[in-house]
Amino acid sequence: MTLDQMQDGLPFVIDTLHSQGELRRRLVDMGFIAGAEGTVLRRAPLGGPIELRIGRSRLALRLTEAQLVSVIPSHA
Repeated sequence: MTLDQMQDGLPFVIDTLHSQGELRRRLVDMGFIAGAEGTVLRRAPLGGPIELRIGRSRLALRLTEAQLVSVIPSHA
């Protein structure tokens, strides 16, 4: 399952990043590493950005970028 498919309010654990180069480096710098826990807080309408909490950070990610992050739903 990819991050864009997660329901709002449900926790997840990051599994894999399917990106390379500068985008991968930027995602890792923002805390998108395997095993990191997060929650989708809300999403903008019409395919806009997704607001997330990764660890203690709150950030927004474009829908196309969220499609590159594999996650595992969590019950934490």
